[in-house]
Amino acid sequence: MASGGRSFPFALVTLLLFLISPSPSLSSDGGKVNLSLYYESLCPGSADFIANYLVKAFDTDLIDIINLKIVPWGNARMDSRTGAFICQHGEVECYLNTIQACGIEVWSDLKPHFNFIRCVERNVSEGGLQAGKVSAVHQEKSSNVAASKLWESCAEELKLEEAGIYKCYTSGRGREDYLNFIDYVCQAYKGGPAKPTACNSTSR
Repeated sequence: MASGGRSFPFALVTLLLFLISPSPSLSSDGGKVNLSLYYESLCPGSADFIANYLVKAFDTDLIDIINLKIVPWGNARMDSRTGAFICQHGEVECYLNTIQACGIEVWSDLKPHFNFIRCVERNVSEGGLQAGKVSAVHQEKSSNVAASKLWESCAEELKLEEAGIYKCYTSGRGREDYLNFIDYVCQAYKGGPAKPTACNSTSR
């Protein structure tokens, strides 16, 4: 429970507890604090935290001592039978999670992708997904019409190029088969001299 009567999801409270706990990772990269935020794009608590609290790190020099990693994948899972993603707040949340993950990849510097995510989450917290706010032109572009209008308006406001997001999203990036994560780890490993035994049995 946060001060002022606000209640935050358990995941956010746990994140803050990790911040004040001793960790060997604090000594790396000049002693910066490693902070990873796993959140849900349509969770009211997550939206409030990002838009009104996490932003304070950027409004001051606090961000200079933080290695911030933002992961739009809270309370989501993959159906082992169908391979489909299931998000707590439905299909639109899965869509916005993926759009934000694409934003992190396309605009790899922290400040632009945080500003984009904060803009989206600020609009979510202010009711920006109301169907009445969607114009006819956006209704033709996507089944997630209000969500599309919301993130596109943020990209336009921040003067961020939208083409990379469309390319990322339509390529299936961010929706890979994470059940086969061992394959991806083994493919990405560049150490040596030999890969672990577990990699010998992978299908890739």
